[in-house]
Amino acid sequence: MKQQLRSIIGAIVVVLLAVPMMADQTVQLHAVMRQKLTHSQAILGAVVTSDWATLDRESRALFKATQDPAWIMMTAPEYLRYSDAFQGALHQLILASSRKDLDSAAEAQIELTRSCVQCHRYLTRRRLAR
Repeated sequence: MKQQLRSIIGAIVVVLLAVPMMADQTVQLHAVMRQKLTHSQAILGAVVTSDWATLDRESRALFKATQDPAWIMMTAPEYLRYSDAFQGALHQLILASSRKDLDSAAEAQIELTRSCVQCHRYLTRRRLAR
């Protein structure tokens, strides 16, 4: 009986210690997503106005955000698929800005947005399924 009680208390302690870490990760991920949104909005503005310098700068800044540990901690296979699509669109945006290719930039910006929407839809459905 004492061993069982110790096991239960040990499990409770582990859970109580993990909750603040999970909350901190959620806060960090939320901050990265806010950065992502800010950069994405600037990218849309740069595409619409053919502001190549801003498009390059914001695309690179957004790519840097994808290297944040809070972003990288999302390891579900489906999430990784969306993350790869997102990074691929960013790569195309950087190429389009270097070539000053408005058509390619517009297509890449649409793909970037599509990858966000699809990932958020996936994560929402995943949460609802729990």
